[in-house]
Amino acid sequence: MTKLLGAAVLAAVLGATSLQAITSKEALNIAEKNFPGSKIKDISMDVKKGAIFYEIESFKDNQKQEIKIDAASGQIVKQEVKNKKFILPNEAIDFSKFALSIDEAADKALALEAGWSLDEADLENKNGVWIYEVELKKGMSEKKVIINAQTGEIIGNYTK
Repeated sequence: MTKLLGAAVLAAVLGATSLQAITSKEALNIAEKNFPGSKIKDISMDVKKGAIFYEIESFKDNQKQEIKIDAASGQIVKQEVKNKKFILPNEAIDFSKFALSIDEAADKALALEAGWSLDEADLENKNGVWIYEVELKKGMSEKKVIINAQTGEIIGNYTK
């Protein structure tokens, strides 16, 4: 119990991403090993009860895999493969064109101002531009930081 409380306090002080044992690249490798030959369609980070999870969608041969990986342990906590009639090849993400990973985008958003913690981070394609939408929280306040995935530039910073 003391270790769990200590980890929670450490997460609050340092920001949620500091407790990750695996990176998004390692999570993508885990997803690939469990669905060989697939292409990545989406990746996000989600914080639930102080724990960070990577959620990855990939596809191959009209099948879609959704996998959820605990960032602290690298363990798969949920995996589902579904048949899908139409999957477009252009839905695949080319991470080699990105200046930042989703981890680095979350860290960049957290570095803007002390006291915020990660709530979630999503990769989105808006009008042909790949962006990370990083949502932070501090008490009852929420902040959304928009980062261009291809350049690393912060293009929006909104507090609710």
